[in-house]
Amino acid sequence: MTETREDRPVDDRQRVAPRTRVKPRAVPSVVLVAAILVLAVAAVGLLVGNDPDDPAPVAAPSATPTPQPTPEPVAAAPTTAPPTTAEVPRAFVEVYNNSGVTGLADSTAGRVQDAGWKVVGVDNWYGKIQETTVYYPKKLKDQAERLAADLGIGRVRPAIEPMKFDRLTLILTDAP
Repeated sequence: MTETREDRPVDDRQRVAPRTRVKPRAVPSVVLVAAILVLAVAAVGLLVGNDPDDPAPVAAPSATPTPQPTPEPVAAAPTTAPPTTAEVPRAFVEVYNNSGVTGLADSTAGRVQDAGWKVVGVDNWYGKIQETTVYYPKKLKDQAERLAADLGIGRVRPAIEPMKFDRLTLILTDAP
């Protein structure tokens, strides 16, 4: 029995085995990967770059000793005055108002700048502080005492959270 063209099915397409449907997988876009990478680098930079307890870099001693000049006898020099506060490097200062006096932080920030300090922030402080205080991180205790003396403030304390640990924090109250 020979099959003629008329005996074939009307559909001339070849039959293909049914395909298994593959579920699409979530593929992160290039933008998403780049954003995550940028955030990771920024987080590492913040963690590494803002450690206030890092010691200052120290130069390694050289292998060859440096020749020291022979001191020449000098007549008694007049005693020099200790350096004034204007000659000493100053820490950054943030000034906060914790009083009922409107504009106290702004006016005090002007006094702080007039005394030679660099004011980097002025705002209100929320919470209760007993009296006007200069707060300092460990490395800036001497500077805090100098700022307190410049402004006639009698209270100086170590910084606490949420204060920044790379600058002085001045919190003003109604009490002196």
